[in-house]
Amino acid sequence: MIPILVLVIVVVIAVAALFIGLAYSVSTKLLKPPRRIGEWSPRDLGYDYEELSINVGDIVLKGWLISRGGSKTVIALHGYTSSKYDEGYMKPVIKMLADNGFNVVALDLRGHGDSGGEYTTLGYLEVDDMVKVIDWLTENKGSFVESIGVIGYSMGGAIAIMLAARDKRVKAVVADSPYMDIIASGKRWIKRLKEPLRSILLALYPLIVYFTRKRSRVDIEALKIHRYADKISQPILLVCGRNDDLVYVDEIEKFYDLVKKYSREASIWVTSSRHVSTIKDYPGEYESKVIGFFKRWL
Repeated sequence: MIPILVLVIVVVIAVAALFIGLAYSVSTKLLKPPRRIGEWSPRDLGYDYEELSINVGDIVLKGWLISRGGSKTVIALHGYTSSKYDEGYMKPVIKMLADNGFNVVALDLRGHGDSGGEYTTLGYLEVDDMVKVIDWLTENKGSFVESIGVIGYSMGGAIAIMLAARDKRVKAVVADSPYMDIIASGKRWIKRLKEPLRSILLALYPLIVYFTRKRSRVDIEALKIHRYADKISQPILLVCGRNDDLVYVDEIEKFYDLVKKYSREASIWVTSSRHVSTIKDYPGEYESKVIGFFKRWL
C-alpha cells in the first residue's frame, strides 16, 4: 500500500506542478503580448509627421505626431496586443482625424509596438504614462495642444476613461469598446480558445489572475471602470457592439447610466458590431459621430 500511496502523491504533486507552471506561463503571455510592428506610417496616408520619443519614468514611449496647424489635438490609444500600426481601427481613425484638421498623436503603449517596457499593466500604469505624455506635449508642443481630446479602443478606451477622470486637461473622450472589468473580459478572452485548452485555462483562471496581479503589481480594483464615472465631467461618447464577445453592451450601458449624471454631455452609440469593429462596419456614420463630437467639444 505504501508504494501505491507514494505513487499517488507523486502523481498529484506532478499534476499540480504542471498546472501551476501552465498558469504562470499564461500570466507571462498576458503581461508580454506579441509586439505588433507595421510597415506603414502617416506618410502613407498623405501626411508628414514627427517621430515621438517620450520619457515616462524609466521607459520611452514611441509614437507619431501629425500636425495640421491648429491647436486641437486628439490622442489615439490602441488596445491590448495591438499598436499604433493597427490597420483595423488605428489607421482609419488617424486618417479620419487628420483629414478633418485635427492634430493627431498616436502612441504605442508600454509593452506594445515600438515602446519600451517589459510588461503591459493592462491600463494601470498606462494612465500615469498618459498624464506624463500630456505634460510633455504641453511643455514641448504647447501651441498644438490648447485643446486635447482622447479616443481609445478596448484597453485604450478604458485608459481614456481613467485619464479623463484624473486629468482635466482632457476636454473630450471617445471610448470604443472599453473594458469595464478587466477580470471579466480576460475570462471571455480565454473562452475564444478551443477545447480542451479553454476548459483547462478557465479552471486555472483564478491562479492566472493571481500570478498576473502579483508580477505586475496591478491593483485590480483600480481597473474596474465603473468607479470612475463620478469623476468625469468632460463630454464622453461611448461606442459598443451587440456582437462584442469581450465587452458586453449591458456593462457599458451601466457605465453610461452612471456617467451621464456627472458628465457635461454623455452619449452612447450601440451598433451590431463585434469588438472595436464599428469603425469598419459603419465608416461613414462613425466619422460623422466622432468628428462631430470632437468639433463640438474641442
